[in-house]
Amino acid sequence: MVDHLVSIIMPAYQVGAFIGEALHSIAVQTHTTWEVIVVDDHAPDDGTRAIVEAFARERTQQVRYLRHERNQGVSAARNTAIGVARGEFLAFLDPDDLWAPWHLERALGRFSQDPTADVCTGPVINFRNGAPGSYRKKKPIARWKMEHFPHSLAVHNFIQPSATVVRRAAVVDVQGFETEQTLQHIEDYDLWIRLVLAGKRFAFLNEATSGYRKHASAASADPERMRVLDQRIRVRHEAFFTSGIEYMKGIPMEEPKWSQKRSFMDRILGRTPMDHYDWIPLTH
Repeated sequence: MVDHLVSIIMPAYQVGAFIGEALHSIAVQTHTTWEVIVVDDHAPDDGTRAIVEAFARERTQQVRYLRHERNQGVSAARNTAIGVARGEFLAFLDPDDLWAPWHLERALGRFSQDPTADVCTGPVINFRNGAPGSYRKKKPIARWKMEHFPHSLAVHNFIQPSATVVRRAAVVDVQGFETEQTLQHIEDYDLWIRLVLAGKRFAFLNEATSGYRKHASAASADPERMRVLDQRIRVRHEAFFTSGIEYMKGIPMEEPKWSQKRSFMDRILGRTPMDHYDWIPLTH
């Protein structure tokens, strides 16, 4: 496999409590040809810059810290990073999330298997570390979602940015993330839809190689806000949602009951190999 340069895109806003763990998960990647671009969206100083600069001093890879002169939102922060990225591939990592050491290796391997793919994504492990209530929980992508993609994307957004690696040319082709303020926190959903509408191809991994951190300050922790945002994106891409949902009406949208039962019993009996995900620490 060609040793592709991957540009890691990391927006930052008051993430000093988490960004060190995210950067560590980059440092231990088995694919080592990468650069990191952190864009601070004009946040109050909480130690983020010092953590990034300390990380940069320890690396042979290029690590860049950029700061907006005014707060512009997560889309603009990602677009700033994309604008200076040099890699053939963009890997999105939010600063409160984590990667398995083989995340980049597995994604690039998938691109090698399917050179026509523009996007590679996969399942995640939802997690919370530190007291109270540390946990790891698998969040698989159901077979019907992959088999009936992209129509299944109209049912809900099951693609996490931190699980996703994209060809830079594909993102540039659709002009990056939408910066309209009313779409912030669903800007990723909007990007996936626009990539689909532009004819870009998605490939999926079966194994989770990223961890999605659950915490109270995350935007998705506010159900009312997410309900309003969901309505906005459905209006914005009305034709996509109308056709997708109409198609999905005839598709069973549940896994076989035996599969659900087996998964449940595996959790109860401790047979699910969650130790395989010990790259997600349970203490913070």
